[in-house]
Amino acid sequence: MKTLTLFFTYGTSLEDWDKNGTLDRELNIYKKFLSYFDKIYFITYGKNDHKFAKKFPKNIIILPKKLAVNDFLYSFLIPLTYKKEIRQSSWLKTNQMLGSWSAVMAKIFFGKKLNIRTGYTESLSYINKTFTKKIITELIEFNAHKFSDISIVTSNHQKDYILKKYTPKNIFVIPNGIDTEIFKPILNKTHSQKVNLLFVGRLHPEKNLLNLMRAIKEIKNIELKIIGRGPLEKNILKMKEKYDLYLELIPSVPNNILPEIYNSADIYVQPSVYEGNPKTILEAMSCGLPVIGTNINGINNVITHEKNGYLCATGKDSIKNAIIEIISKKDLREKIGINARKFIEENYDLEKIIEKEINLYKNNE
Repeated sequence: MKTLTLFFTYGTSLEDWDKNGTLDRELNIYKKFLSYFDKIYFITYGKNDHKFAKKFPKNIIILPKKLAVNDFLYSFLIPLTYKKEIRQSSWLKTNQMLGSWSAVMAKIFFGKKLNIRTGYTESLSYINKTFTKKIITELIEFNAHKFSDISIVTSNHQKDYILKKYTPKNIFVIPNGIDTEIFKPILNKTHSQKVNLLFVGRLHPEKNLLNLMRAIKEIKNIELKIIGRGPLEKNILKMKEKYDLYLELIPSVPNNILPEIYNSADIYVQPSVYEGNPKTILEAMSCGLPVIGTNINGINNVITHEKNGYLCATGKDSIKNAIIEIISKKDLREKIGINARKFIEENYDLEKIIEKEINLYKNNE
């Protein structure tokens, strides 16, 4: 029996997935992995995660937090807490570096195959990190890649960096996948009189959202919707009041509502200073939205300027000029949207992406 065990990101529970609207999306992904694996275990940090079992097929099994200890201590006890299930596993997997040490320990203890998958490489972006945090981050990454049987990253830029810095055994580029049957354009959608800009993601400094707000304060007839949580929330609300912006801030929405939200927007904007392979850009493109993204690694390998998106610099003036140009050029806006949808269908379709990962498991047994 082939069994996959997924170690959740440190401190993360199914309840967290449910609150931030990603539970259905992530569950949908792992349902597709059942075409290869007979059973999948989810090792989570939620004490009450069993309450979500009714949403799960019987062969995806929730292994919640069992011990009354803090998450840090629990992360080291996980391999022993669920040693029976880990011994049954064919493959262990992580989706982020934070907490990956639990999976590394399980591999060492029980001799299982380990897939370290990361959407973005944290040591590539050290915004607001102390020297100590930098050292800890690199130590975690070093050990994860050292003990992995396969490492999966989402861009060639990350692959080249990791190969040079950590020399893993096997490293592969598999980008984030998008369910193009869910994230698709809605025909004959209605538009308001204002130009609707949209951003979806974490409210963190690397997302450069304050510069986006500075960029739009001088543009008339703009409505900005930001969906996400994070430490910049108070700054965003203060700047909204300071500049008297027409801005709606929403903490989270269920994943099944996101396609409707993308389709209600006119332009998607990703003003980041660092990215891995931003899923929200891919979702917006899959919905046929014209996307403005900054000309950085992680975005410029997805967007080709004025072909399937629009690239700008990270400064407020460049972001402002990009928005003005996209608003003023209807033909360009429509061409970009059509090409974006086609690009996602050809390169990021979820079924094809999952097939690539399954082939790695098959070829490295």
